[in-house]
Amino acid sequence: MANDHRTRAQRQAEAALAKVDAIRADDKLRDDYKSRADSFPVMVMQAGLAQAVGFMQAKRNDKQAYGRYIDDLAAVLGQHDGAVLQKTAISAPLPEYRRLTRETLAVAGWFKRFGQAYLGAKANQEPKP
Repeated sequence: MANDHRTRAQRQAEAALAKVDAIRADDKLRDDYKSRADSFPVMVMQAGLAQAVGFMQAKRNDKQAYGRYIDDLAAVLGQHDGAVLQKTAISAPLPEYRRLTRETLAVAGWFKRFGQAYLGAKANQEPKP
């Protein structure tokens, strides 16, 4: 493997962009996924990481975008999927929980920015000649 001289933030941004880009063509998921990306950081700040992830996990069967978003976020964090992220958040000692919360908010910020740029109504319109 070649040396990767990019920062962790750059690698996470690239991975988040790939996940958001994969949603662009899915008309059924795009708007709801963007809403999840917009609201998740606020949910973490208000309720805490474990509660926010738990909420997303609980909703995953009702709305596909909830599961897709939390699984994508977890994958960028290196947590495999939402269930693993939830278990990690619940069982983490306080210093690890705080670190995971900070890192999750940073990655969620990338999802939010890319969602606004690429999944919004204006982003999906064809340019006019």
